[in-house]
Amino acid sequence: MMYKRLPIVIVLSIFILSCATAGKRIDVEAVKQNIIIGKSTKEDVMRVCGEPIDTEYDAKNEIEIWRYAYMDKSITGAGVFTSLVGVGSEWKSETTMVDIHFKKNVVCDIKCQTSSKTKMHYQ
Repeated sequence: MMYKRLPIVIVLSIFILSCATAGKRIDVEAVKQNIIIGKSTKEDVMRVCGEPIDTEYDAKNEIEIWRYAYMDKSITGAGVFTSLVGVGSEWKSETTMVDIHFKKNVVCDIKCQTSSKTKMHYQ
């Protein structure tokens, strides 16, 4: 009886173990619409984006950088199938990175990067 449930347990385990997220999700469109270079302050950015996951300071140029990043990686439906038959697995990853630069408490630059990739990993 237990052996009949084994395939179900394996499939459910793959789904449970097949996702990974890191960082803090950020809405790039909200940043583009609500944060204005030369006008928005750290308080404005905090209202739109919340706490950054990292900060750094460029002393030479007197620029503070707030970094927001998010990564989501999950196995696709095809990846579940190919993993079960022992061929490999297909993964989809989505990444968003936003760096907001401040000079004297005012936004002086915004750098946004997003990517979405699907890759097959063969065994």
